[in-house]
Amino acid sequence: MAKIPTPLNDKQIQNLKVTNNTSTFSDGLGLQLLLKPNGTKLWEFRYTSPTNKKRRKTSFGTYPNISLKNARDKRTDYLNLINNGFDPIDYYKSKKEMNKEDEKKKFHAIEKLVNKYFDLQQNNKGFKEVTIKKAKSRLVNHFYKYLPKKEKTLIHDIKYSEIITILELLENSNKLETLFRVKLLIVNVYKYAYTENIIKETDIFGKLELKSFKVQSKDKIKNNPTLTNKDDIKKLYKSILSYENNLITKYLMLMTIHTAQRQGSLITAKWKDIDFYKKLWVIPKENMKGTASSTKDHNVPLSGIIINYLKMLEELTGGGEYLFPNSQINKTRNKYPHISNNTVTKALRLMGYTSEQQTAHGFRAMFKTVCKENQEEHNLNNEFVERVLAHKVDGDVESAYNRATNIEDMRKVVNWWSNWLEN
Repeated sequence: MAKIPTPLNDKQIQNLKVTNNTSTFSDGLGLQLLLKPNGTKLWEFRYTSPTNKKRRKTSFGTYPNISLKNARDKRTDYLNLINNGFDPIDYYKSKKEMNKEDEKKKFHAIEKLVNKYFDLQQNNKGFKEVTIKKAKSRLVNHFYKYLPKKEKTLIHDIKYSEIITILELLENSNKLETLFRVKLLIVNVYKYAYTENIIKETDIFGKLELKSFKVQSKDKIKNNPTLTNKDDIKKLYKSILSYENNLITKYLMLMTIHTAQRQGSLITAKWKDIDFYKKLWVIPKENMKGTASSTKDHNVPLSGIIINYLKMLEELTGGGEYLFPNSQINKTRNKYPHISNNTVTKALRLMGYTSEQQTAHGFRAMFKTVCKENQEEHNLNNEFVERVLAHKVDGDVESAYNRATNIEDMRKVVNWWSNWLEN
């Protein structure tokens, strides 16, 4: 076969005849077309490496998948690299590895790692959904918002100095409890990333664990404030009954003060958990305080008074799943199907009560204090006051044994409490 002159053209390539041996046809400047005995036409580029002066070759793919023009363009790219002192094979191998690493890092955004960390904790330690929501909310409000790309910032791009600056904002604002919790969360997420080989160094979480911040002194730590004077409670209760800003919020406050349960349990309450006939509210263990493995369903007797208020609420929200649904579920500011944990607190502030006078959680202390003051006169057994509050008062075996009989004893307490409030 006559040798095809350099450079090649498409017509010549298409008319090449297959032989029993591999034939080589040059296009010049190191680019060749190899014609295999099976008819495959393979582009090959040969060159001298600028780094070690050795001869090397690489494939550009097959014709016509890689056209003559494409092969020449690729040859030009390789020649430019060689002229600039780069070995093309090594250069593109390194670039490919870097691209793989960059692609892998997309899954290392801080929010994704936090989610994976909590998934692990939920599976291994029984972390409850409400606990995880609170923790994630702290990171959103006190960590992500200060990062360069917010929650999408890669963990590799977060510097120790940045974390310290963010935590110092909490320290300077005297939000020391939040500071402690956020710092602990960050440390734990970094430890998780290290054990999963996502980060290679222990430097950040190691130094962060040792870093000291201002600590709130014990004498400044306050319990959740509450009103305990009879006249003050009377005034507050009247304000709740006359609350007009939002009817659902009004019934949430009534449910809060009459049942003395935690806000996490109240805002997640579902209609299927309310038994109007038995006057009973069963709070699923996942909505109770503590890990899922250490809690059980909590049975709350409901007074006739709160049952009547619930029937009024049912006319408003009974067609849905939750007693207190979120009216802004489709808005990004609130992603949960139920009302916010801060609803009662905001309502109290609108009513003129400061955080030093009354908090949402403080209603539990109000219930306990008033019952204790009246326990002798009205025969209110302290054990059943504690059981209403879901406080542990005996061993696990005894608690299970007493479960059924406790309900009616607890009912006497909640009935007295509701009547006391109403009267």
